Amino acid sequence: MADVEEVQGQRDVTIERGPSVEEPDQPRTVAVQIPRVSARTITGPANLQNQGAIDWGQHGLLAYGSNYSVVIIDTKNIQTIQCLDKHKSMVNKVLWEKAQTSRSPAIDLVSSDTTGHIIVWDVTSGIPHGVLQEGSKPVLDMQWVSGFDSNDHILAALHPPYSLVIWDTYNKTKLWKKTYTETLVSFRFDPFDASKMAFLCNDCILFIDDFTLTKVPSSNGRKFYVSSPRTNPSASSARGSVSNLSSVGLEEKQRSRDRLRLRRLMKDLVIGETKPKPDDYMTVSECLQLEYHQCLRHHLLLLYAREVLVLDLHINQTVGIIPLEKSGSPLVQIRSARQRDILYCLHESGSVSAKFRRRQLAFVGSPLDAPAGSVSSFDMGSFSADVFMEMGYEQRCQSEVIRHTKGSKVLGMAVNPTCERRIALFLNTGKVVFLELRLANNEIAFPLVPSHSLLQDASNKNNSNKMNVPSRHHTLNELFGPLMSESSAPLPPLRLLVTGLLTSAASLLTVVRMCPPLTTRNWQQYTPLMAGGTASGLIQVFNMATGAVDKELAVHAYPVRGIEWTNLTSFLSYAYPNVMTSSGLVRNEFFLTDTLTGSEWSPIHNLKSLKKKLAYVEEKEQSEPTNIAASAPSGELNRGENAEKQLVAREHFVFSDSDSQLYHFSVEGNIVRDGIKIPPENGVGTVTSIAFKNDQIVQGDVDGLLNIWDLKARTSKNVHTGRGWIKKMRFAPGKGNLKLLILYSDGVDVVDLKKNNERISQLKCPKDMVKVLDIDWAASDKPVLATQDGCLRIMDMTLTTSFSALVDYEFPEPIFCPALLPSKAACVLQLLVSTQFWKDHYSLAFSTDDGFSEGELQAVNEQLSMLDSEQLDYLQNCPLGTAERSLIAARLYGNQSEIDFWTVALYYLQTAELEAKHGKPEMDQAAGGDLLGTGSPTVLDTKRINRYPHLQPLDSCYDILCEPYSYQRLQLERVSLHESKRGDYQHTKKVIEQLILLGEMDRAVQLLLETEFDNPSYYTDAIKACLVATIQSTGAAQSTIKLVATNLIANGNIWEGVQLLCLIGKGLDACRYLISYGLWESAVWLAKSVLPLAEMHEVMRKWCEYLWAGGHKNKAILVTLSMGQFDRTLELLGMQRLHGQAGLLLQACKDNFCNHDRQ
Repeated sequence: MADVEEVQGQRDVTIERGPSVEEPDQPRTVAVQIPRVSARTITGPANLQNQGAIDWGQHGLLAYGSNYSVVIIDTKNIQTIQCLDKHKSMVNKVLWEKAQTSRSPAIDLVSSDTTGHIIVWDVTSGIPHGVLQEGSKPVLDMQWVSGFDSNDHILAALHPPYSLVIWDTYNKTKLWKKTYTETLVSFRFDPFDASKMAFLCNDCILFIDDFTLTKVPSSNGRKFYVSSPRTNPSASSARGSVSNLSSVGLEEKQRSRDRLRLRRLMKDLVIGETKPKPDDYMTVSECLQLEYHQCLRHHLLLLYAREVLVLDLHINQTVGIIPLEKSGSPLVQIRSARQRDILYCLHESGSVSAKFRRRQLAFVGSPLDAPAGSVSSFDMGSFSADVFMEMGYEQRCQSEVIRHTKGSKVLGMAVNPTCERRIALFLNTGKVVFLELRLANNEIAFPLVPSHSLLQDASNKNNSNKMNVPSRHHTLNELFGPLMSESSAPLPPLRLLVTGLLTSAASLLTVVRMCPPLTTRNWQQYTPLMAGGTASGLIQVFNMATGAVDKELAVHAYPVRGIEWTNLTSFLSYAYPNVMTSSGLVRNEFFLTDTLTGSEWSPIHNLKSLKKKLAYVEEKEQSEPTNIAASAPSGELNRGENAEKQLVAREHFVFSDSDSQLYHFSVEGNIVRDGIKIPPENGVGTVTSIAFKNDQIVQGDVDGLLNIWDLKARTSKNVHTGRGWIKKMRFAPGKGNLKLLILYSDGVDVVDLKKNNERISQLKCPKDMVKVLDIDWAASDKPVLATQDGCLRIMDMTLTTSFSALVDYEFPEPIFCPALLPSKAACVLQLLVSTQFWKDHYSLAFSTDDGFSEGELQAVNEQLSMLDSEQLDYLQNCPLGTAERSLIAARLYGNQSEIDFWTVALYYLQTAELEAKHGKPEMDQAAGGDLLGTGSPTVLDTKRINRYPHLQPLDSCYDILCEPYSYQRLQLERVSLHESKRGDYQHTKKVIEQLILLGEMDRAVQLLLETEFDNPSYYTDAIKACLVATIQSTGAAQSTIKLVATNLIANGNIWEGVQLLCLIGKGLDACRYLISYGLWESAVWLAKSVLPLAEMHEVMRKWCEYLWAGGHKNKAILVTLSMGQFDRTLELLGMQRLHGQAGLLLQACKDNFCNHDRQ
């Protein structure tokens, strides 16, 4: 057999052991795969500058920054799959690209460091696409620009003190740079409006509402200061009730005190260029994080150490305060979930609490006096000035506190964006802890598809076998229903449990040693293991083929000084403390450790047992003669089993004394023979390191001189390296391999003695890398460097690369990431998971007939085998057919746009099926619409009914895409909250405006009559109250009011005119005027809230045309889908060349009995 070491660099190497000619009855040939060592980085403890550098991708992979490297984790099997190592300073931010689909196989991410470099990575190859840099200042924050079609690759980066740079990561170009006037700390984009963003500044919050990609924002934004007002008589007087005008008694005084108590709990956003008074000013610099609410439009979260503020940007006021318990650990990070209204809060102790939105609470007098479990009604007429609403969150579960070691700290938290149930915590010890939100009793408290019985009645096919399919609970929205659901089912008990832990290299490895090399005798048991000792006495055993920590052994109480392997499974280690006694002696620890059992044996403390063991071994050897040719059965060998007796080998022992004299001894069995004594060469200084292989003895001294002795030729020569003190030298393994790895104080060299001592490669510290502490070889061509940042770097021979492509790595388990499949295979798999209408039966047992090659089929089956059995069973018997399977397939690939599409489609396909049985709502003139503009009286749909009470509604994150009843209910709830939080006249004026537009006339009149006598608008409000109260629906009155409204709008009083039009039921005209002035968001809000179905659809269709023309085509498709216009949706998908998605929607429509004439 050829030199075994030479095959380690090859791919998929196997060695076959065949039967001998004399033994024809031996078992068949067994192939043993030799573990392959590739260039990689095994990271250690992280730096505090890595705080916040963690992100969970939609495809399921997790990335975090550890010192100068970016680590990629397969979160399904909890294993490190890649480590990207090109940064020269600390990594402080990482972001996964969100533009990947099943049609784009490359998986990219970006990472930034403290010197301003932004690297765009191709994770599969480990090679950077490019480097972006704007100056040398660090990157404070990074966010992907969302909301613009085909522009998900646009990156926004914030540099101190006030610069925002927009990058095109595909073309590696800078689009524009904006310099603001305030010192900026972080920023976030509004998830509901692409043109809006918020900056957290040192003393204020800066809002931008003119963000575009094509040009630099013209304004410097609007500054807001968080104020905490004290008693304000003028503000509280605006909250007076009608009874205030007649009498003031003890009850009214008590109500006034209660209102003032509530105001002390509230915080406002005060606009202006100057700070509020110090007494009223709340320091924003104490704010730890700014985050947009992912589930509610116009809501912002401000995180403080002891509380979380929920701000409504429509009224610039706090609508909710989430206090921390007095004994609770301080908050450090918050994440808002999108699928349900939940806040994940990370505490300083390492625990995570989940805070769930309560149903809207109504407080009488003050929230401090609120009865437990009080729930508000949405009948606006029932509210009085003494009822206060509070947007509250309650803590339903909290994970256990992570047991910290001294100095440990949680650096960041990430939430899986696809399921939003799994959480990852990144610690500065280098460990990653995985948590999961689970049902406490593994049962769903309500059916996730409550309309299934109705769908079954509406269909003519037999679905009885599907009723036994268990409910899914893989995502957050499958655990429990939305807050807007009218289901009376309580929230099920939940728990946050630790489900996994990924370890890393321990703190600062002081010494590393590789196990004996691969030979022709040990290849069947060989595993490339390396032992690393730390300053705390801990010894870790690393599998250099997989990069995983194989064992972690607490062996010593002092810093480990040296490790030597005795065989493939055992090693000797010694340690002693740093402090020496006055006599110059130290307490030594010397152990023999077995990696298979973890057992330790110390000859220093066990001399008697050593004698007994030696006597036993000698007696056994005498009774059992050595059989060199004996071999174990093929295929039955495990690592660590002594399958055959080894020959007694002759070992050579060399050392040097303080005078640089070299002594050579040979050891054979129990016999030690004196060798030669070589005097020091001229010019050789104090020897600091010796390396011995074959007949070559190399000595290195303090001056960087190499003294090379050839024992066979009895010659020596000196080689000057010119690099100073040589700390350590190691020969590479392999027969005839004389490559020498040399460690200096300022770097590493690789020298080949066969090529006349030629220097093959060189590495200088800290120019090329951080300081190297120890060296060794993982394979014949793979040097290993233990660096000062706690990492183990397996380098290539050039000493420039410490990473490889994913295909070159060995993994303990296959990588679960369908997005890593080849593009063609990924598309075919997504289609086959979504539908198989051309087959007689749905099956996940694929073959090459389904469009896969042999290699692709193996990769696809590997991915499917890692899915949960429940999920596979559910796909086999999916009760809602193609639409639901398409949603599951989209979640497998983490494609958020397709997840949103199929979530909306699934809901409206169910409503269409219900309407097919019970009839559609009226869409003609009788329904109250005035589409022809005849001037006839119209009636706004202000009291909608829930036509689908058994159907789980879309949650508030879908906002305008929700069903009209749910959307109207959400707006009524919000305006009731605004009314409860009224503080001054301007705030009250906004509430009155909303009440009139929503058709709550009685409550609007009541608030108009509360205006104080000394208010300049008292007379106007009184006349307006009379108008609202006595409005008539006669043709003459409507004509007059419409004329006045038109004049008001023409003169710039848009909202006053819109209110008048809504008073006479001309909501459609009001929307048309708003559209003509470019107020699309307001027009859509009004149409969705109160217009009859036909008129609402007219406004929505115009909005779709506007969105499509403006480049927001994906949103236009969703809006069209939310109107139930499946034919038009198919046309738009075809125009976008999303033919696969269109075909699946067409099949889903057929499954749900929707009639179409389009093919």
